[in-house]
Amino acid sequence: MSELGTSASATPQAPAPAAVALDGITKRFPGVVANDRITFSVADGEIHALVGENGAGKSTLMKILYGMQLPDEGTITVKGSERAFRSPKDAIDAGIGMVHQHFMLAGQLSVLENVILGSEPTKGPRIDFDAARERIRELSATQGVPIDPDRQVDTLSVGEKQRVEILKVLFRGADVLILDEPTGVLVPQEVDELFDALRRLTAQGVTIIFISHKLDEVLQIADSITVIRRGQTITSVPAAEVTSRQLAELMVGSELPSPTIRESTVTEDVELAVRDLIVEGPGGRRLVDDVSLSIRGGEVLGIAGVEGNGQTELIETLLGLLPATSGTVELHGRDVTHAPTRQRRDDGLGYIPEDRHARGLLLSAPLWENVMLGHQRQPPFAAGWRTDTQGSRPRTQDKNHT
Repeated sequence: MSELGTSASATPQAPAPAAVALDGITKRFPGVVANDRITFSVADGEIHALVGENGAGKSTLMKILYGMQLPDEGTITVKGSERAFRSPKDAIDAGIGMVHQHFMLAGQLSVLENVILGSEPTKGPRIDFDAARERIRELSATQGVPIDPDRQVDTLSVGEKQRVEILKVLFRGADVLILDEPTGVLVPQEVDELFDALRRLTAQGVTIIFISHKLDEVLQIADSITVIRRGQTITSVPAAEVTSRQLAELMVGSELPSPTIRESTVTEDVELAVRDLIVEGPGGRRLVDDVSLSIRGGEVLGIAGVEGNGQTELIETLLGLLPATSGTVELHGRDVTHAPTRQRRDDGLGYIPEDRHARGLLLSAPLWENVMLGHQRQPPFAAGWRTDTQGSRPRTQDKNHT
């Protein structure tokens, strides 16, 4: 007879399946193996960081998970079910959404129109804008920074545009978010706002895959981290058990050299000087208000400020893209305040814009055409009045000029 008060021992429960698991993922391109039997698992409701050097295979792996590319080998499992994604639609239907490093928004459309594009709710034969607007407001509130659904996207800050991208995938029902270099274009305040939003989302059960090169930020936001190197999985570790230096060494595959103190490269020669610069916009509003600065040879000068405080207008005025209302700009000791952009460029002033895709590159043109932009009237890119194709291509391949 069994004793009173005893009960059968509880049957141990099986662990919950991972939100996403990739096993043996291999992707080959001509002459290179981008992913080499990568194994990668993300627990449900966590923020999992994926780190590695440029060219390590991170983007290819995420494109496979999002259905943008097909793997040559390996399997993808979502919440215990093996899946085969042949398009992003397949991934979205499985609850996976991706926010790309370079936003995919139509600037002339409203937030609402961008969010519902391709997934329009209907009421009878018409789009139900009222229901969409209310749903966007609800989702926006979950991020802690509400966005007006009727604002035109072109009027938004970079951080707000990123939140619209997140709204797009949440609107489609995604509960696994892939964020590709999400802090690359954000100022510190916007990074803090993004991290607060991500923590709110995971508290609601959303799983996040966070791709970044900024290791201090990775350690700040991630629960666990996977390192890949040369297309292979190196390790997966809890974020609390690793330092940024250890992560960097895992990424490069060797011990990092200790920092050394080197002699200053700064000379006494002032190469660029700005004095009492004022730039006024429409209506006489001052975009740059009495700014003075100087940069000596070999010096790195940082300009810091929250977006919208005149940094962009200052740089565009230095380039000659905006006219100065008053004040002076000197380059190598010569007054170029009213000089055209071409002259400043010929005098050695270069510019890498914050949005390289929109303002720095011709994405549909070959590399040699992009390299010669702004210099197409000069040898070796030009022969008389004609473009010298034969001279341009070798210059592009010359490592001494890259």
